[in-house]
Parts: sequence; structure tokens; C-alpha cells
Amino acid sequence: MNGIPIKAEDKVFTIAQYIDLLNVFFKSQSARIIGEISELKRAASGHVYFSIKDKENPGSLDAIMWARNYQLCGIALEVGMEVILNGHPNVYPNNGRLSFVADTVELVGEGALKKAYDDLRKKLEAEGVFAAARKRPLPDYVCRIGVITSMKGAVIHDFENNLGKFGFKVNVIDSRVEGAQAAAPLLEAIRAMREMVDDDGSRGMGIEALVIIRGGGSLESLQAFNNEALVREVINFPVPVIAGIGHDQDVPLMALAADYMTSTPTAAAHLLSRSWEEAYAKVREFAGLLNRFPLELQRVENALTNTWNGLLNIFERSLETAKATVALGAQAVKHNDPARQLALGYSIARRNGKVIRSTAGLAAGDEMSLAVSDGEIGSVIKTINHGNTHHGKNNESKAGGRSGEEPAPRSKKVSGGHQADLGLV
Repeated sequence: MNGIPIKAEDKVFTIAQYIDLLNVFFKSQSARIIGEISELKRAASGHVYFSIKDKENPGSLDAIMWARNYQLCGIALEVGMEVILNGHPNVYPNNGRLSFVADTVELVGEGALKKAYDDLRKKLEAEGVFAAARKRPLPDYVCRIGVITSMKGAVIHDFENNLGKFGFKVNVIDSRVEGAQAAAPLLEAIRAMREMVDDDGSRGMGIEALVIIRGGGSLESLQAFNNEALVREVINFPVPVIAGIGHDQDVPLMALAADYMTSTPTAAAHLLSRSWEEAYAKVREFAGLLNRFPLELQRVENALTNTWNGLLNIFERSLETAKATVALGAQAVKHNDPARQLALGYSIARRNGKVIRSTAGLAAGDEMSLAVSDGEIGSVIKTINHGNTHHGKNNESKAGGRSGEEPAPRSKKVSGGHQADLGLV
């Protein structure tokens, strides 16, 4: 303040100097005050001028909320609202008027908070802010993480302790997370995190996911997370956002807008570790298979050996059976070979190339041939004896030769006085 000491009892101040002195002092006198809005004016600049009064006492105080803070508060102020203002007093130099400069404003009463929550939720739902189609998938194997939370509580320790040991690189920004006053620092932290994302959105050195976490709380304590400006900052963040905010019945709007919503910081940590855990499980499974490979190989080798030996035994038995069958067949063929019969002294009688099996159809004088072991004998039938009794002379061929060494059966006379012996058939 231009080198003016705060305590200068012997100095004479100008009005401007004294107002500056007061404002330096007032700026250190931040306070939270509660009251009911009685007058309200919105300037073209966006600044809001209003009065706040006690509900039961006659006290009244002028208040100002600058445009940036009013937009950030996310509450449309109206006459009759009961609010809590957080700020400090200030004297306006032009007229010496004292006003309370409000940095943040909070609605008083759960009913008012619930109504504001429901109204904003309907508005954002109509815009598709919470639609599943808008949500972005979390990349597999995320490594670089940005975290916004209060470093004073146990939340950050719970998060880090449940984050798998996969070499994560975590950038943490400490921020207030309690009450309506947390909206501004949270917004500032998100914008700072934006600077840690690669400009082209590639997975280079920048963060790959943003995590905003805090413990549970009442609707009043979570007011900052129902702030419209904060919700819009989250949906426009360049990488997926995970909200790990404890809640009861009314889910914070920022959590609904985030790409992933978890109920606790611990759950957020598990979500980030999930793809790594799955990959690690596959590696362990593969390692187990490699360890079991020699045993499995030996098992397969034994099975193949047993199968081969079994097939070999079956083949050997089948071959022996086939040999025995062939031998029996050969013996049967040999036993039934006509040449064998001829060698034993039998002959085969044929007429016109056909074997004679009966005397039927034969007549004396018919030519016939007798097949013996070493050739054929041509003959002419002289006599035919029917039945099993044989009479007459031995058979003789037309050439005068005998049909064999054994005596011919006796012949029987036929009409005309001719006789013939029919040899073996």
C-alpha cells in the first residue's frame, strides 16, 4: 500500500490512502456469513450486486460477486434464497460504501440443495452429458496417472496402497475437496492437469488418465462436485477421467459425467490396475505351462509309445492269424487239387469237353476222353452198365489200350449186341 504502515497513528491520510489501508486489513478478514437475499441486480458485465439480511434481526449488508466467481458457483441467485457467503469486506473508494465481496455462495438447507441438484441434473441429462455413448474407454496398461485430491486425508494413501506394483507414475495435485469453496481450486487443478497431457493427445510423456478422488460425505460437503463449470471441465478433458467419490443416495454430477465412476478411491485404483493384473495372470499361466511342458511331453511320449506297442502287438497277432489262414487254405487247395486225384489212379471222363457224371445221355459208340495223371486217352463207348452191378469185359480204347492198371468193371449187354465199359467218372 505504497509503503504506508498499518499502524500510523501520527500520520495524516488522504481518503484514498485510508480506504486502501482499510482494504488491506479487510482482505485478511475472510469470513463465512449466512443470510437471506433481499435485493438482487445483475449487471451487463456479469457482476452480481445484492443485499443480504438476517432472517430475524434488522441487520443488512451489501454484497458483490464478480462475474467469474458467479459463473463458477453454478447457482442462479434469487431474492428470498438463504445462502452462505464466503469472502471478505471491502470499501469502494468512489463512495466509501462497505460491501462484502463474495468468492463463493452456498445454498442453505437440504431442500434447497436437492432442488438445485435436480434442476442441474435434468439440464445436463437433456444435453447428453451423462450418456454412455459419450464415455471414453480407458486404455489398457495405463502407466502415467494424474490425481487430484486432498493430501491431508487418508484417501491418497488408500489409493496408492491399492494401486498395483506395475511401475505407475503418479502426478498428484493437492486440492480442497470439501464444500462449495472447493469448486475453484478443483477447477484450477483440472486445468493444471490439462497441461500434463500431450498436446497431440498421443501416449507420449503426458498423463493417460485423470483420477479425482475423495472420501464420502453429505450433499452439503459434496457441493463442489455438483458444480456445472466443473462438470463441463471434466467432460472436455482430453483423456479419460475416473471419479472415485464416495456418495450415498445422490450421485455427484461430476461423477456421473466422468468416463468411469467408482464408489471409493480404492475401487479407482483397482480399475487402473485391472488390465495389468489380467496380463500378469496370463504371464503366470504361461509360465506354469512352460514348467509343466517337460512333464506333458513325457506323458505324450509315453502315450505314443504305449499306442505304438499296442498297434505292433495287434499287427503281429493279425499277421500270425493271416499266416495260419493262408496255410489252411493252401492245404485245402492242395487236398482238393484234381491233379492229386489223378496221381492216386483216378481218371476224369469227358465227352465233348464236359465231365461225364452219369450214364444218362450216353450211348454206345459215343466218343469220350479219359484224363489221367500224365495225359489223356481217347476212347469209344462200347457198353454201358446202369446201376451199381458191373458185368462184361474190360474197357478198351479204340486204339486198343487199357484205361488203367485196375481191372475194368464188368459190362452189360445192350440192344444190338454191342458192349462197352465206362471208365471211372
